[in-house]
Amino acid sequence: MKLKKRTSIQGNFAKKDEDIKHNDVIKILDGGKEVEGDYGKRYVFKINTRNGERLLTFNQTTINNLIDVYGDETSNWVGKEAKVWIIKMNVGGKIKDVVYLSHPEWVLTSDGFVPPQDSIPVVEEDKVDTDNIPF
Repeated sequence: MKLKKRTSIQGNFAKKDEDIKHNDVIKILDGGKEVEGDYGKRYVFKINTRNGERLLTFNQTTINNLIDVYGDETSNWVGKEAKVWIIKMNVGGKIKDVVYLSHPEWVLTSDGFVPPQDSIPVVEEDKVDTDNIPF
């Protein structure tokens, strides 16, 4: 059996309610690194926060949100902005604050993170003139 050495990432990780707060807009500063952690792969990115450069692990929901707006190549995310959402969630039987990122203009609805209503194109249905129906 070949063993693989676990790598860890050293650095200043963003602290909730100190470096990042709910509704902050942060800037992504690098294309991220994949790190093997205690619970599998983690994706760690350098971000610009209210207190300078910090590291942040992006969860799968955040990754999905950013792929939707910036594409699946993380190098294209560099310099892009993202809105911080800090939401209380049940994690392992305990209520914890979980950080999600989305496009700065997106909103959170019961369907998840979506573009604002006014940016969704409205398709007008053809009007039917009932007076001209021959039957």
